[in-house]
Amino acid sequence: AEILKRKAQFHQITSLSSVEIVDIYDPIEEGLDRVESKRYVSCINIVLSRSPLDTTDIGYQPPLPLEEMQPGDTRPGREVASSSAGSGGGDDGAG
Repeated sequence: AEILKRKAQFHQITSLSSVEIVDIYDPIEEGLDRVESKRYVSCINIVLSRSPLDTTDIGYQPPLPLEEMQPGDTRPGREVASSSAGSGGGDDGAG
């Protein structure tokens, strides 16, 4: 989300929650009891929108100012691959 917010002006609302998950294990053999195991899993929900969102929400973050924006390629892996090509640092098979 933070990378995308630096590429375009997005409003953001972030919220945290937790979910209870109950695992139930039925016995394979007769005479054994069913086993229940409860666990809680934390969740983060991030909503990005180009349209204004609820500014009173506790998790609201406004778009970054234009001077903090870094427009350009959203796939930095492509830049790394192209900048390392032809650098002469690898084995070119000569010798």
